[in-house]
Amino acid sequence: MINSIFVKIIILFVIAIVGLGAFSYYFVHKEIEKEMQVNQLKYTQFLATIHQLVRFGGDVDLIEKYLDELDLEIIKDSKILEDFQMYLTPYLDNGVLAKIIKKKNNVYLLVQTPGEWKLYGEFHMNKLFNYYILIFVAFFIVVFLFVLVIRSILPLKTLRKEIRKFANGQMDISCKIYQNNEIGELAREFDNAVQKINALNESRHLFLRAIMHELKTPITKGRITAEMIDNAMYKERLCSVFERLNLLINEFAKIEELSSRNYCLNKQDYQLSEILNQVFTMLLLDKGQVEELFVLPKGDFILYVDLEIIALAIKNLIDNALKYKSKGKVEVIVEGRDLIIKNYAPPLPYSLKDLSKPFFKDKESDQRGGLGLGIYIIQSVLDTQGLELEYFHWNNKNNFIIKSVVSQEIVLKRK
Repeated sequence: MINSIFVKIIILFVIAIVGLGAFSYYFVHKEIEKEMQVNQLKYTQFLATIHQLVRFGGDVDLIEKYLDELDLEIIKDSKILEDFQMYLTPYLDNGVLAKIIKKKNNVYLLVQTPGEWKLYGEFHMNKLFNYYILIFVAFFIVVFLFVLVIRSILPLKTLRKEIRKFANGQMDISCKIYQNNEIGELAREFDNAVQKINALNESRHLFLRAIMHELKTPITKGRITAEMIDNAMYKERLCSVFERLNLLINEFAKIEELSSRNYCLNKQDYQLSEILNQVFTMLLLDKGQVEELFVLPKGDFILYVDLEIIALAIKNLIDNALKYKSKGKVEVIVEGRDLIIKNYAPPLPYSLKDLSKPFFKDKESDQRGGLGLGIYIIQSVLDTQGLELEYFHWNNKNNFIIKSVVSQEIVLKRK
């Protein structure tokens, strides 16, 4: 929230409104004080003149005429006059009495005779009213600009939601914002980019589907032809080759879904033995070959994973372990919540980060020096499920560890 543009703009406008309010109050207050000082000085001069008139025999009519020439108005509002009753001099027998009274940010002149009294004053509200109008206009402009700016950047929230949907794989989004400003231009450019990306994805999907279809057709025909061979050994070998090719095409389709982030995870609890059985099926290994090539866990464990793609990752790990082992069997063990695959082999010549790059290959080494797409596929699959792959070499063995994949709480022991 601290880094939010909306919060910063709101804080800026609040400071502007508070500052404008404080300045307006200070300005009006100073103007009232200044006006009071000027009026008090002026009324003091009026009072001195009235005293001179009284001294030289002037009566109340002359005084009223003098005050009328000065444009002083007689206040006749009974509510105002009630507040000045306390300032009257009681039992005034003769003559004329005049005094200055300061009350409610204004100065008044009270003229009293034995028979009556009158209150004079000047109304300077017109000048203050103009100040109030200017202050109101200033506040209105600030609030109007605030609303205008907020309305201009409000579409950013919609744009952010649409971009988040797009990042999560939802391709059918629309980011058009009908504003003739930078935000509207940004939204339109992003919408154009989305349309182009969708068009490229559609063409890529069409291309891959066409290739897979064209590949599967000869594989199917070859499989049918192989079934017609009389020699059982050749027949089995050819059928296994075509089955392997078909599995590879399905793997490529799965990898394409992962790389394009179009794969929908379906994580459930699966037994490790069930996952390994699917892996061995993908590797076209029978029960005898499994016993000959692997050391498997004695117990059975539960993994909360997506079966199809976790089997793909473990299959590639086991396939690499078989391909590059120097001796002995490949070990599949469980330690705590980690699944570890071990094989006797020299240490990897590169870091796991380098080997995770697609099509990584050491050109200076022999064919066994690189893992091609294998580690890249494994890393992509594990990243999709929020899992982590670690590697270390110890005691002449390579150890590939899938971290925290086993549900430690549920362990099923074989009897």
